[in-house]
Amino acid sequence: MPARPISAGMISFGLVSIPVRLFNAATPKSVSFHLLHDKDKSRIQQRIYCPVDDKIIERSELVRGFEIEKGRYVTFTDEELKALEAQGDHAIEITEFIPLAEVDPVYFENGYYLGCEPGSAKAYRLLADAMAQAGRVALATYTLRGKEHLVLIRPYAKGLMMHSMYYADEIRPVEEIDRGLNVEAKPAELDLAKRLIADLTQKKFDPTKYHDHYRERVMEAAQRKLEGQEVTEAPVEERKGKVIDLMAALKASLEKRGIAPQEAAPQARKAAADKAAKAHARAARPVERKRAGAKK
Repeated sequence: MPARPISAGMISFGLVSIPVRLFNAATPKSVSFHLLHDKDKSRIQQRIYCPVDDKIIERSELVRGFEIEKGRYVTFTDEELKALEAQGDHAIEITEFIPLAEVDPVYFENGYYLGCEPGSAKAYRLLADAMAQAGRVALATYTLRGKEHLVLIRPYAKGLMMHSMYYADEIRPVEEIDRGLNVEAKPAELDLAKRLIADLTQKKFDPTKYHDHYRERVMEAAQRKLEGQEVTEAPVEERKGKVIDLMAALKASLEKRGIAPQEAAPQARKAAADKAAKAHARAARPVERKRAGAKK
């Protein structure tokens, strides 16, 4: 079945305008369930309930409220909200070009393929090829249904792809998260970790190697139920314990992959030798004092 566009747009930069069509780049396939009445297996209906009046109300009785503080709202009519919407529906206005490496993936939200219209193929091809050869992506604003979106346009598969993005104030400050900054990795640990990373490194990303095993199990179980077979529980995955000895865990990971860990880094060996020498000196002090007392 040919792809169906979800919307249309107009890419513009400088005096160039390129009509395009938007297509969903991905379709989530996560499993979902409906709530049924256990007695007759009928699907339940959700009603709108007012706790103050203690009754079910109709949608025509609803108004939109914006919460300005806990429990306090200001209401808006559809006409008031319409007046606040941005103009220029479907406009995709490029504001700047930058290297893709300058944009952190944390800002990416959803992805869309951009297809050209029959009359815009030449301009579309020109923009796609120019961006690919220059190694640049475009930041743009996209107005759809009265709402302004920040988007990124990039070359993809000899065409163009658009990603909707989060605004800066939508990204939570990373400083809120404990990142273990007060802990420092030892040189020998870093050496083993880098060797393990190097051994696990692949040249290309192959998404076909990965599957949603939970969804596959649900689909298989649903088919068995349909055929009247008994559904068995999935095997319980073995829980991994906490890593107590980081060096031992890194060495074990390398040995499991058939790689003999190298000796510890010179700094680590020197630190261990110094520590052993100090311990030997402390142990020898009582014996030396005892001998000195015997000579007196």
